[in-house]
Amino acid sequence: MSQIKTVSITDAVRLRCFTDPHFKTMKISVDMLIPMSALKAAQYGILPSLVSRATREYPDYASLSGRLSELYGASLDSSVRKLGKYQVLTLSAAGISSRYALEGEDMFQELCGLLFSVLFDPLRDKDGLFPQEGFEQEKRQLLELKDAEFNDKIVYAHQRCEEILFEGQPAGVNRHGSREEIASLNREELSGAWQELLQNSRFEVFVLGDCEPNPELFREHFSSLGKPFQIDYLPFEAPSAVKRAAEEMPLAQSKLSMAFRADFRPEERLLFQLMSAVFGGTPSSKLFQNVREKQSLCYYCSASLDSGSRTLYVESGVETENLRRTEEEIMRQWELLCSGELTEDELEAAKLALCNSMRSVGDSLQAVENWCVSRVFEESLETPEEAAERLMQYSREEVVAAAKRLVPAAVFSLVGKGQQ
Repeated sequence: MSQIKTVSITDAVRLRCFTDPHFKTMKISVDMLIPMSALKAAQYGILPSLVSRATREYPDYASLSGRLSELYGASLDSSVRKLGKYQVLTLSAAGISSRYALEGEDMFQELCGLLFSVLFDPLRDKDGLFPQEGFEQEKRQLLELKDAEFNDKIVYAHQRCEEILFEGQPAGVNRHGSREEIASLNREELSGAWQELLQNSRFEVFVLGDCEPNPELFREHFSSLGKPFQIDYLPFEAPSAVKRAAEEMPLAQSKLSMAFRADFRPEERLLFQLMSAVFGGTPSSKLFQNVREKQSLCYYCSASLDSGSRTLYVESGVETENLRRTEEEIMRQWELLCSGELTEDELEAAKLALCNSMRSVGDSLQAVENWCVSRVFEESLETPEEAAERLMQYSREEVVAAAKRLVPAAVFSLVGKGQQ
């Protein structure tokens, strides 16, 4: 994978460029990072999909779709995610490389023009509000998404564990806000929210694929936007006690979600990723081999590191009668890892699994963007190849020492009662 170049547009706007002629496509993305707020999460969360519906230049679905078709089936997308204590709102445009354009169009300029139209000139009615019909549709779709997350019990259990762990803190706020907050949204309060985002966010702009970006184009459009503020991991706070909660539902399978706070510095992120993989991130891991395979206590059992919030989560699907035994065995496997029970073969298998994943980053423009966004807290941006090389140098002793720096923090049990 070629080097990712970074250009500072302003203190609040950073441009990341990944040029690779092996791709036949290009993608331009604008990520806006803003501190999570319980009061603003629902407002901000609906805006990316709302502004990308139509612009003053392309004022309805037919004209916008027509323009995308003219650009050889280009796409215009939006998304909302959470990164530690920040809400990340994304707008992106993607299309073919200019060398495949039949009329010699500069596809980079065309896609930027479309994206800038969405960002800076979304459609408003005569009162300066987002059109009623589009607002109602996006609001309904967001409520349907919340219902879908509730019905996906793996997602629901994880979200509840996160809410319990970070109760009363920005990190505990859902990326779209609560269902009640979404249902109460109105157009009037959104009228100024988009300008708030443009003025108060940190911007990560990505130009990816087969194109040569002109930084001056972005400097022209973004120099007056954004607010410079320090982006950092959620501070580590050792919990005084493990928070616990349980809910009962008519389910065939119970869910167990456990959280450990992870005390690490930004430069140790990769080490803790490796420790997470050893613990429960691969088929050769402690949790998979012992809790699932040897003892058959659960249908799945895996660990993942949320580096932005300095938290390691363990998720498991369990027969209701095995909930307590599964939790005890997960804790036992962690304690065994802390005591040094880790073979070189187990460590090597985890390293190779992570390295294989890193080597595939360059195969997808979305994966390249995800790689960069997940590392916005770090001063320098490693390429996947550099990270893989560093990963292979970690010793068994370092991984064990990292496991000792986990602190049990929260347990949520979704207790199944009978058939779903």
